Amino acid sequence: MGDQTVFVCGTDENASSIVLEAIKQNMTPKELCDKYYPIQKEVFERLGISFDIFSRTSKPIHYEVVREFYKKLWDKGYIYPKEIKQWWCPKDRMVLPDRFVKGTCPRCGAEDQYGDVCEVCGSWYESFELLNPKCTLCGGKPEIIGKTHFFLKLSELTSRVLEYVRDKKHWRKATYNKTISWLEKEGLRDKDITRDYEWGPPAPFPNAENQVIYNWAENLLGYVSATRDWAENVSNRPDAWKEFWMDKETRLYCFIGKDNLFFHTILFPALLIAHGEYILPYHVVVNEFVNLEGEKLSTSRGWVIWLHDLLAEYDPDIIRYYAAAIAPETRDTDFKWQDFAEKVNGELIGTLGNFIHRVLTFLHEKMGGVVPDPGELDERSKEMINTCYRIVEKFRNHVEACEFKDGLKEILHLAQQGNRYFNEKSPWKNLDEAPRTLYVLIQIVHALALIMSPYLPFTSQRLLEYLNIDKKVEELRWGDVEKTIPPGHKIREPKPLFKKVDEKDIREKTKKLEEIRKSFS
Repeated sequence: MGDQTVFVCGTDENASSIVLEAIKQNMTPKELCDKYYPIQKEVFERLGISFDIFSRTSKPIHYEVVREFYKKLWDKGYIYPKEIKQWWCPKDRMVLPDRFVKGTCPRCGAEDQYGDVCEVCGSWYESFELLNPKCTLCGGKPEIIGKTHFFLKLSELTSRVLEYVRDKKHWRKATYNKTISWLEKEGLRDKDITRDYEWGPPAPFPNAENQVIYNWAENLLGYVSATRDWAENVSNRPDAWKEFWMDKETRLYCFIGKDNLFFHTILFPALLIAHGEYILPYHVVVNEFVNLEGEKLSTSRGWVIWLHDLLAEYDPDIIRYYAAAIAPETRDTDFKWQDFAEKVNGELIGTLGNFIHRVLTFLHEKMGGVVPDPGELDERSKEMINTCYRIVEKFRNHVEACEFKDGLKEILHLAQQGNRYFNEKSPWKNLDEAPRTLYVLIQIVHALALIMSPYLPFTSQRLLEYLNIDKKVEELRWGDVEKTIPPGHKIREPKPLFKKVDEKDIREKTKKLEEIRKSFS
């Protein structure tokens, strides 16, 4: 579209789970985060995910953003101290923050839930409400002690958050309905936003020594701090972040999993409303879960596929294609090795790759790689060009609406329509019509290079090179689809865009997973 955008992400490094894992690995929280941050950053880069910045919530700039933000909420009267009950482990002689205690959810009765949110029903609660609690460090039964913490007056924000959500009909249906239902039935309760450990942004309130801001009350501000980090350290325009977060014309999109739904559709807007100077999310794009061969992912049981392992074997665009094809936009989906092979070999290669290679090879071999002069287009050829434009427009509308699976289907649909036209015209038989046919086909291939780019950026770049178009993928615009490749333009020698997935290799991977399944069944 040519709009000014900034794409931010980063690692969430201040959770109590980080502290817990660091203790288990006999490391400091910083050492643990320093170990994993570069691995995650590299994986995203190798996948072609083009963050303008991949920041960290342990950076000083994030601590400063959190301090400024909560100092303002304190000054506006949204924060107050309150005596609370808290778990204490007599064996480990320490207060147990959320992830240091597990028990039964007080709302739905689900077992083995942490002390802040139930991963089954999504309810928030205070840690001391857990039933049948146990310390996650030693397994012992904790005791209740008293402690002064600081609370956010969420109860005063229910009506304003509900008013904000009501007109978000463009959200995915489940996201909208769950959020409205929660606000109308549950409302918002004041939330304890400080915790008793030293890792994380210090609480900027009077008499809050040795307390930090609760993870979900500070990590959401990581979007702001990442943008400021980008403005100061990447764009070299320190105030550029304000063009995004304080300009009412800006649209903020958040992409998350369903376990983080309420934090982004309720808590984040509530925080921003309370502050008063920031824009609110325009779209919260929520995905369900991806399971593995019918089972929930589990790193402890080895029931997992690591991205760095996939990248060691497969072209990143093959991974991207399958991820988009099984994206859990409206329901949980499955990563299945056999399905992976079928979709890659059948759809990506058999439909898309085959059509493109077929056209380019024919043009290179029969026309010397030179785009021919089509002369006057016949009705069928005009119809094909118009069909191409209509499909590109539908594709664009799907992507703008965050309907990414439907967008992928339009890419395949255009390749299918192009292949149908190719077969109908049979330029190997109808030599007189061959220039016209090849001219139209090369325009379709060019359109595919454009619309493939958000999904298959590496392949799109290779295709631009085969087409001898001196452009980078990131420079492409929707309007480029109408910039036809002119007669006389010479393409380069094409090569196959993808390598087939080996079925034997897939059977071996499936067999290994079945062995893992048997070990924990």
